[in-house]
Amino acid sequence: MVKKDAKLRLIRWVLLLQEFDFEVKDQKGTKNQVVDHLSRLEETEKTKEDLEINDAFQDEHLLEISSTSTPWYADIANFLVSGLIPEELEAYQKKYFLRESRKYYWE
Repeated sequence: MVKKDAKLRLIRWVLLLQEFDFEVKDQKGTKNQVVDHLSRLEETEKTKEDLEINDAFQDEHLLEISSTSTPWYADIANFLVSGLIPEELEAYQKKYFLRESRKYYWE
């Protein structure tokens, strides 16, 4: 990772990646034809000077996902932990629920 004419952006990436041990494995175009073809396509709309590089790492941003509905496995997990069958189920639904819950275990 030595380059004499390095730009500041490249130097930043080099410094950030120095703490990791990694190896770049390159395949010849004959072995990886799809990627080779995509790398040779030219983009006519934008020139290389117009392209901006996003320097932000995803780890720098915390995202929150919220959901109002309970997951599909909530009743099964509650049954495996406590042994309680949901009360709103009818007889045939309880039978199906017990049969389906046999596929899972609580560790």
